[in-house]
Amino acid sequence: MRRKIVAIAVAIPVLYLVLFAVQVGIAYTHAQSYTEQLAGEYDKKQIVQDSANLAADVDRIFWMLHFPVAKQIAQVAGLDFTPIRDEVSAVIRASSWLAGADAPKRYMIAFQNSAEARGTGGILGAFAIIELNKSSLTVVRTGSNAVLYSLKDVPVDVPDEFTKLYGKNPAILQNSNLSPHFPYGAEIWMGLWKKQFDEQLDGVIAVDPSALSYVLKATGPITLKTGEVITSDNVVADTLQQAYKRYEKDNDARKQYLVDIMNAAASKITSGDFSKIEMVRAIKRGLIENRILMYSRDLPAEKELASVRLGGYLSKAPNNEYRAVIQNIDASKLDYYLEREVSVKTLSCNKVQQTEVKVRLTNTLKTGRGLPAYVLTRADKDKPADLVTGQHRFKLFIYGPTQSTLVSVSRENKKDGLGGASTERGRPIYVADVDLAPGESEELLANFAGGVGKITFVDQPLVRETKLSIKGGC
Repeated sequence: MRRKIVAIAVAIPVLYLVLFAVQVGIAYTHAQSYTEQLAGEYDKKQIVQDSANLAADVDRIFWMLHFPVAKQIAQVAGLDFTPIRDEVSAVIRASSWLAGADAPKRYMIAFQNSAEARGTGGILGAFAIIELNKSSLTVVRTGSNAVLYSLKDVPVDVPDEFTKLYGKNPAILQNSNLSPHFPYGAEIWMGLWKKQFDEQLDGVIAVDPSALSYVLKATGPITLKTGEVITSDNVVADTLQQAYKRYEKDNDARKQYLVDIMNAAASKITSGDFSKIEMVRAIKRGLIENRILMYSRDLPAEKELASVRLGGYLSKAPNNEYRAVIQNIDASKLDYYLEREVSVKTLSCNKVQQTEVKVRLTNTLKTGRGLPAYVLTRADKDKPADLVTGQHRFKLFIYGPTQSTLVSVSRENKKDGLGGASTERGRPIYVADVDLAPGESEELLANFAGGVGKITFVDQPLVRETKLSIKGGC
C-alpha cells in the first residue's frame, strides 16, 4: 500500500510536467501561426481566432503554474508572472488591433512627471509618437510639453460631473489628466494633438521615471550624447530632482534632457538590445504599481484593456475599492518629497458595510532653502501671508467604492476648512485642500457605507509608494 502511495506521489508531478510541456508546445504552435498572420496578409477572422487561441493557451499555462511545485520553482527563479495573468491574456486578445495588423497605428507615449501629481500619476513632461505596423515599431518623433499648446475648452465630450469636478482646467495640457480615470486624460491628450497637428492618434501609453528605471534594469545603462550615463539607480533622482538644479536657469534645456533620455531608452528598446526576462519583470512591476497604462481608440481592444489595470479605469462595476489621489495645485515639483500612509479598516459588517479610510500626508523636506525656484513655485491663488519656503499645497481626493455613500469626514487641521464632497463615475469622494510646510504632516479621515467584495486599494503612482494597511473585511 505504501509503495502505491509513493508511486502515485511521484506519478502526479511527472504527469503534471508532461501536461505542462504539451500545453507549452501547443501555445508555441499557436504563437507561430499568430505571428505569421500578424506579419503577413491581414485576415481579420483568422487573426482574431489565432489571438483568442493563443490567449487561451497562455491562460491555461498560468493556471497550471498554480500547481504548488511549479509555483515554488517560479517564485524562487523570479519567474512568477501570475500577478499579471489577466493583463497578459487581455493584451494578447487585443494585440492584433494594438499592433496594427489591419493598418498602421500611432500612439503617444506620455512620460509623466510624478514630481507634480496628477490623477493618473504626474504631469505630462515629455512624449514620443510611435508607429506600430504589423510586427515593426518605429519612433516617429519625440519632444517635450514645450511644443504642445492648450485650449480654452476640453476638446472631447466629457460627462457633466467631470466638468463640475475639474472645470475647464483639463483643456490645459498640463491638467489634462486630473482624473484618475485614464481614458479621460488619454482622450484629451489625443484631442489636443489633433487640434494642433490635425492628426488622429490611435491611442496613448503612459509611463513614468520609476517605470523607466525598471526597464533600464533590462536594457542596462544608456549613454547620452553628452557622455552622461543614466542607469536604473539614478534615472528617477536625475529626472525628478537633480535636473531642476542643473538646469535652474534654462528650463527648456531641462525638458530637452528628458527627451534625450527618452530617445536613448527608445533606441535600446527598438534595437532589441535587452534581457527579455528582465524586461518582462520590469513590465510586471510597472503594471502592478499602475505605472504603465494604455488606451486604444479601437473599441474591441479598449474593451479588453478596460477589464484589467493596464487600462487605468475607475470602474463603475460593483466593488469595494478605495483610492487616495493627490492633485498638485501650486505648480511646484514638491510631490517628489510627499509621503503617503493609508489605512483602510472595516468598522462594521452589518447590513451595510462601514469602512474607514485614514490618510496621513507628510512633507518630508527638512527645509526648502537651496531648492530651485521652479521646484518651489506657488502659483496657487490665496497663498498664505506667512508662507514658508518649501510649503506645498495640493488637493486630496479620497474615493469610496462604486455606489457607496460618504458618511462622515474629519481632519487634524481645521483652519483650512473641512473640505467637501463630490462624485465621479458612481464613486463618492471626500475632497480637501492640504497645505504642508517642510516637516509637517496631517491626517484626514473619511467613512464610507457600502462596498461589495474584498477590500482593495489602487495606489496612485507617485515617486514614493504609499505605505498601505488594510484591516478587516466582511
